[in-house]
Amino acid sequence: MNEWEVDELVFEVAEHLEGFTPLVRPGHPAYLMGPAGVRLVVHPIWNQQGRIRVLGVYPDGSRGMLLNLRRHEITVTAARGAKFVAKRIERRLLPDYRRDLVACCERLAARSAENGTRAEFAETLMTLLPDATLTEKERETVIRWRLGNTIGTFTLRGDTTTSTIEIRDADRELTERMAYAVQHRAT
Repeated sequence: MNEWEVDELVFEVAEHLEGFTPLVRPGHPAYLMGPAGVRLVVHPIWNQQGRIRVLGVYPDGSRGMLLNLRRHEITVTAARGAKFVAKRIERRLLPDYRRDLVACCERLAARSAENGTRAEFAETLMTLLPDATLTEKERETVIRWRLGNTIGTFTLRGDTTTSTIEIRDADRELTERMAYAVQHRAT
């Protein structure tokens, strides 16, 4: 199948899948766009004449962040017609893909909320520590500060329910204040 034939097939298949619309652009793969963020990409299989591969696509970048996401794909004989292809997609691809897509979106939303919480906490610490520097990693924020000879870091992980504090060359007063804070927290 050539690109034009795949594009035509995608238009026809969309008519048989409820709530789906085709997305066809020259030079790009053909997509079937469905409700609730469902995206299916359709490719011809180069070494199997008349067959196509249909893949369920997750939101951009989520496979790199959420490593245990399953890959959802089927191959179908396109020569059997758009109605046959739509039935195969509906029966063999969509049930598991939709379930995993919902789970993926929930995890992305939780991670986004986590990042927002961490950003707010980091902003508070940056306000309290003038001249501090901030470094962002995927799920970690590191704030480095200096006060005279004293150097410290706050490492905020995840949703900031736990953090790591490291202080070097602390004078007696700062050491006592830290001990008091720990003692106060323990009671």
